[in-house]
Amino acid sequence: MTGVRLPAPLLTRRRALIAMGFGAIAGLASGHRANAADAPAIVAPPGLGGDEEPETILRIAGDDSAATTIIPRIAANYLLYRGAGGIEIAKADDQLYTTQVTGTMLNGKQVAVLIRASSSSDGFNLLGSQADIAVTARPARPHELRGGDNLTPTEAARIMRPIALNAIQLIVNKATGITTLSLEDVRDIFSGEKRNWSDVGGNPGQITRYVRPENLLGDLLGTASGHAGVELLRVNSYNQMLTSVARDRQGVGYVAANIGYHKPEEWTPEIVVVQFRLGRRLTAAPDEYGIATGDYPLGFPILLYSAPHNDNAEVQSFFAQAEDTESRVIELTNGLAQVTPQLVVPPQFHGGFADATDELTRQALHDYGDIRRNALRVSTTVRFEPHSSNVDSRTRRNFDALASYLRHLDIAPEKLRHAVFSEDTGTPQRNIDISTGLGDVFQRELRARNVHLGKIVALGAAYPLATSKIPLGQRLNRRVETWATP
Repeated sequence: MTGVRLPAPLLTRRRALIAMGFGAIAGLASGHRANAADAPAIVAPPGLGGDEEPETILRIAGDDSAATTIIPRIAANYLLYRGAGGIEIAKADDQLYTTQVTGTMLNGKQVAVLIRASSSSDGFNLLGSQADIAVTARPARPHELRGGDNLTPTEAARIMRPIALNAIQLIVNKATGITTLSLEDVRDIFSGEKRNWSDVGGNPGQITRYVRPENLLGDLLGTASGHAGVELLRVNSYNQMLTSVARDRQGVGYVAANIGYHKPEEWTPEIVVVQFRLGRRLTAAPDEYGIATGDYPLGFPILLYSAPHNDNAEVQSFFAQAEDTESRVIELTNGLAQVTPQLVVPPQFHGGFADATDELTRQALHDYGDIRRNALRVSTTVRFEPHSSNVDSRTRRNFDALASYLRHLDIAPEKLRHAVFSEDTGTPQRNIDISTGLGDVFQRELRARNVHLGKIVALGAAYPLATSKIPLGQRLNRRVETWATP
């Protein structure tokens, strides 16, 4: 078995020394001095070594953007935490799985964590049978958690842990002539409304669309099924996606942002990563700021699920390992953003004044620039569903996380500013009214959580993150940003 070998802890060296000691004792007992010529092969005594098949202590299956990058490293740290030495990450012997992480305990028992890189749906399908943990890029659908009906909030929190934030990047073949697209263009391409690259400013040619079986991009844009007569070519991994788009001069597809994080220069020169246009500027980038705040339009979480009503102690211990500081470092160094609140440095503010056509919007942009000036942003952004000010379960979790962080931050209220935005209804005053109403909800919810508020500023649709013509953009734009000044 070959693979990436990790440094062995002192426990491994101690075990080797013990084994050597037993060999020396055997030589002395026989009445002669051990030497290289006649010394017997050193065999570890019972409980201190052996070549038996590793015992599988955990099986993890699901989203390959995580299962091929961070999950093996977290599993290696988990075995180290368990006291194992000689940790090795290699191709799995069992064909159902893609990676195995193995190690040897102090008592000589070999243990393994098996990992299957596939998709979120596959992870849910195997959960409880051939997987102890599903790693997913989306929340579970109602039918996917067997025995998950009527879980209490405490039980639901026990079986699901968000561990990081990731994002989708659109890629095209450079022969298309495309470098930027609007989100409306992307929606229309994958739904089949636009079928030629010349329809979106590219070189003439029939568009070829590549998607994953899970089609996370389609879920985000609401185009998962496409239109009748529009072929969606499905590939089984992000590496296959890169290869397919590189070979197809009319190809378009997508990859997880962390897939090419370390060495994007090694991608074939035929691949172009598309940026998203919004009016006369670009949207937020899929960098740490854009992903952590949710400002980048195509972000998604990485979640760990256990089977409901499963009391496997290894699962809960792995969950804890995935949330510790070492795992956070693994996630950040693999192009992911942390899911817990943090203060982040904003990029340069370009204002968007060229797109402002009325005085209300221009004043709101000036106010927003004042809020951002010399300030840091709390990464947790509270968002509301389109046409609603209700606090659903996702919004409630964001309120809880933000309130807990602000209490921990213990910053004076006068140092806090909360910028409230709406979708664009086409009427500036209506936009301001909507954001004022969302600000009232925000104030009520944080006061109920014993948070001392700063100033709440209603800014209407002054600084959209995406077009309000699609539901994804409406939800991105209906938001409250929290800023802190020194």
